[in-house]
Amino acid sequence: MVGGLASEKQVILYFLLGTIGSLLPDIDSDTSTPLQIAFSFFSILLAFMVMFYFFGLFPSVVELILIWLATYLFIRWIIFALFTRLTTHRGIFHSVPAALFFGFLVAAMSSRFLLFNPLQAWMSGGFICFGYLVHLLLDELYSVNVFGIRTKKSLGTALKFYFKGSLPATVYMYAAMIAAFLATPTMTPFTQQLIDGGIFQTIQQRMAPGETWFGRSPTRQDSGKDGLIPASPHLYKLPFS
Repeated sequence: MVGGLASEKQVILYFLLGTIGSLLPDIDSDTSTPLQIAFSFFSILLAFMVMFYFFGLFPSVVELILIWLATYLFIRWIIFALFTRLTTHRGIFHSVPAALFFGFLVAAMSSRFLLFNPLQAWMSGGFICFGYLVHLLLDELYSVNVFGIRTKKSLGTALKFYFKGSLPATVYMYAAMIAAFLATPTMTPFTQQLIDGGIFQTIQQRMAPGETWFGRSPTRQDSGKDGLIPASPHLYKLPFS
């Protein structure tokens, strides 16, 4: 909006993605609500992706329904059971590489399956990663009793770069992070928009009101029908904006 990176509709999408990202670190808790929601959501999402992938090979409705059901049940029950057995609460999923992994994964999936352009894909992945890191940071802050000048045993178990309890888990996470990064789209449009699009200059100019408070913005009348104020010829929009 203000910086020219997103329209009002895109801001809502990115806000929702940031909220989802802030819930993801707790998926390593076997009884957590975020874990149940995450597996249910991704089971349905991936089931549809697999079904659409085989749409040209198996055009009949019955076959596509069976493919959808098989994929959903496999992820929701078999993968879920393996995940809960192999993960530990505040293990490797409470770490910086896990935040980067999910950010890269969402960027890659947004580009490949949702057909987002590179800027949209990286913005989506960036907000997932940002929400994830905010959760980890708040966990660490909660581990410190500022007034009593003492710390809890949980200090250092959230915002970390490796898991002391399992070297293989750390290696697997870094490998998954690198694999997800290699699947992401080019970063050129994203970095161009940040460097050449005048983002920070625009934000600085519009950070505080001018002569009057709550007055009509002089640039609002120049915005497009989607409400986005033009800031750069490199600007991308979501298909539904």
